[in-house]
Amino acid sequence: MAKTATLNLRVSEALKSKLGQFAERTQRTPSAVAERAMEAFLDREMEMLEAIEQSREDFSEGRTVSHEDAMARIRATIDGRRSKT
Repeated sequence: MAKTATLNLRVSEALKSKLGQFAERTQRTPSAVAERAMEAFLDREMEMLEAIEQSREDFSEGRTVSHEDAMARIRATIDGRRSKT
């Protein structure tokens, strides 16, 4: 079993109630639901931060395309998808 730690945090009564309802309906503990939700949120947010950092690096290194080129690529992708359906 992985090591665990205790975390105390304040949430609104409405959020606490929602957490309890979800936990009960899914037959999980509120702690298990909260841990899973926080992990999913943090994974998504960390991925976004990494993408932002990569974008900043790309920009500073001159790895950019013009708006016109970007839009042309997007339109070509959309048109390509439409022709397959």
